[in-house]
Amino acid sequence: MSLNYNKILITLTVILLTLGLLVLFSASAVIAQQDYSDTFYFVKKQIIQGVIFGGILAFLASKLSLNFWRKLAPLFFILNVILIILCFVPPFKMTSTNALRWIKIGPISFQPSEFLKITYPAFLAAVLSQYNLKERKRIFGKPFLTFLFSFGLISGLMFIQPSTGTVLIIGLASLAIYFTSGLSLKQIIVLVIITIIVGSYLFKVSPYRLQRIISFKEGEKDPLKSGYHIEQSLIGIGSGGIFGLGFLNSIQKFFYLPESHTDSIFSVLAEEFGFVGSMILIVLYLSLVLVGLKITSRALNNFNKFFAVGLISHIGFQAFINIAVMTKIIPVTGVTLPFISYGSSSLITSLVSIGILSKIASVEA
Repeated sequence: MSLNYNKILITLTVILLTLGLLVLFSASAVIAQQDYSDTFYFVKKQIIQGVIFGGILAFLASKLSLNFWRKLAPLFFILNVILIILCFVPPFKMTSTNALRWIKIGPISFQPSEFLKITYPAFLAAVLSQYNLKERKRIFGKPFLTFLFSFGLISGLMFIQPSTGTVLIIGLASLAIYFTSGLSLKQIIVLVIITIIVGSYLFKVSPYRLQRIISFKEGEKDPLKSGYHIEQSLIGIGSGGIFGLGFLNSIQKFFYLPESHTDSIFSVLAEEFGFVGSMILIVLYLSLVLVGLKITSRALNNFNKFFAVGLISHIGFQAFINIAVMTKIIPVTGVTLPFISYGSSSLITSLVSIGILSKIASVEA
């Protein structure tokens, strides 16, 4: 009897969402009580703006024809780029923060760069699926040049914001798509050279990026300043031991750990549920990615396959990067934990991605 990967996909998503709301309540209760006199403030916003609204959009996405995404992918990508540009333009830009990642339209505010995790894979999949393998492998072929130009455009905009973590996730997901479509050795060499050149330039014009790497390597020498965030994260994770301190018993969330309910929520989870709870979460993510890849392998055409790879890759890479940052495997970058961290834009993007994957799974069944 063959497995129903669509049902498994949805079941794993519901489990992650449920776990996420529980951990979010614990991680955000203290700051919510202090700032809003309501311990459920962030959980309620997450449920209304993220789970419910995102769930409705995911359901609608699961009913849309995949041809709809293929035909309108260029338009969605262009509109997404326009929204990112509006982040720099009054009166749309948010003036309450130094970063220009948010856009405000009336009473609604969101991060348009988050939606590139859907619109850009759709665009890239639509482009690559139009050409044969030989054309996709050419350095000066239209597919590769379109990839370089389009990714360079969105990377430039997001580096200005700055939104380095999102660039990294979209870049890795895009590479997964192109690798699936047939990435040649010469193209890999070109990408490595471009990455080295751009990286060197960014370190020169933005010294804080280099400082993050220095803090990553030598953070324990300055645990109260540059190394404070990651050191507090490691304290929380270490305090959890094997089985954790118990639900609601985190100490780090009492204003020791920065961004305890967003980027750093994994540390709170590890502190309360220990190594066992952390491994369960990692297994859930791995299972979700494996199911997504299985759906990809059963795709009936290139567009479905490339699109599915991009969608599941961004969720998998985002989870890995967040956990790797919190455990000091890689330098600090602002990336939320999918389905767990507070943030409606990120959650909506993840849920819609699951909705589209569900559609692909049902088509291939």
